[in-house]
Amino acid sequence: MEINAQRLWNRLHQLGQIGVDPQGGVTRWTFTDADTQAKNWLISEMKAAGLDVHEDPVGNVIGVYNPGGSPLAPVLCGSHFDTVRNAGIFDGCLGLLAGVEAAQTFKENQIDLKRPLWIIGYRDEEGNRFNSGMIGSKTVTGKALPEDFLVQDAAGITLKEAMERCGYHPEAYRQGQIDPIYASVELHIEQGKVLEQNQCPVGIAEGIPYLRFYEVTLSGCSGHAGATPMNDRQDPVLAMTEWIRQITESARQKPYTVATVGCIQTFPGSTNVICDHVTFTLDIRSLDEAQIEACLREIEILEARLKSEGIQVRRELRHILYGMDCDERLKHQLETIVEKRNLPVFRLMSGAGHDSQNFKDVCPCAMIFVRSVNGYSHRKEEYTPIEDCAAGANVLMDMLYQLANEEDRASSSPQTIL
Repeated sequence: MEINAQRLWNRLHQLGQIGVDPQGGVTRWTFTDADTQAKNWLISEMKAAGLDVHEDPVGNVIGVYNPGGSPLAPVLCGSHFDTVRNAGIFDGCLGLLAGVEAAQTFKENQIDLKRPLWIIGYRDEEGNRFNSGMIGSKTVTGKALPEDFLVQDAAGITLKEAMERCGYHPEAYRQGQIDPIYASVELHIEQGKVLEQNQCPVGIAEGIPYLRFYEVTLSGCSGHAGATPMNDRQDPVLAMTEWIRQITESARQKPYTVATVGCIQTFPGSTNVICDHVTFTLDIRSLDEAQIEACLREIEILEARLKSEGIQVRRELRHILYGMDCDERLKHQLETIVEKRNLPVFRLMSGAGHDSQNFKDVCPCAMIFVRSVNGYSHRKEEYTPIEDCAAGANVLMDMLYQLANEEDRASSSPQTIL
């Protein structure tokens, strides 16, 4: 049984036309007009695929394939359809639409399953608008908290208000939890170069890194750019450059650890004024949480010195995601599937965070990666060829077929792939 590669490819490009920005990329921040348009398109495509579609209180789009009316715990397959600014068309969308394609292939071949299959478009995975993220998968797994809905965008609009403006009911978010869940599988582009360098179209994720997101503000003393001597300044921008250099070097010296300052705002932001304060973000990730702690201990030493030099430091933790090891049994099942598809078997760690990590301690979870050309992602040049998209989607379909035909987790004998 094969998915329809051209149909999947066409859908990817149709969705990629929603939210095209002036720079030629795609910008679909959550609960904006473009995001709503994409959601409506997704609902239409899910219905065309033969799924029963509904939305939960926070806007997750759920397509159900359950022709036999099974009461058993469902197998979940999903990803996100929001984007970063000036993005490509594959991040999140490939995994989501591959799930739709797998379900449609089952429908067209009149395949009955022992378990329901739920295809989910998770909301706000990227978190760009509200500097948070993954509220959709947090809701589904029961990990959302009341304060998650109080984060604000640059205009002061809370996530709760944005949801309500789109017709959702965030106060009822607990009703969006799915319990029990039998298993979760997500297909995603790798967003790095490992698969490409190893000439593997498909990879099996070992796990997902820990992530912490901070907002840092350094405050000094504003003054005239020409009249203030260099030796009589408390310049927060200069302090920031030291701070960035320190965290970057600290991360470079730790295994499987990366640190990124992605957004910088200076105040008042005039060419002839020494800044009063500067605010910037830190995204720090590692496969080992202890390495993150080590980096932060080193940055605290610098922060203490900056304070002694008249720079005020405020570092606020805005978002945290816990790392996850993917389920070993599911990884072995994927290896068998990949071999039967005549593809090389290759395991790798995820470098990015994903909705899947919210399934930690909830149910067995697995991730499948496909190659990213040149490792490009979170940019308009992001690309995965149709052959790799099809290979990953077929592996996903086979995995969903096996899981949805298990009666319980003790069923270790894989179903025959049609």
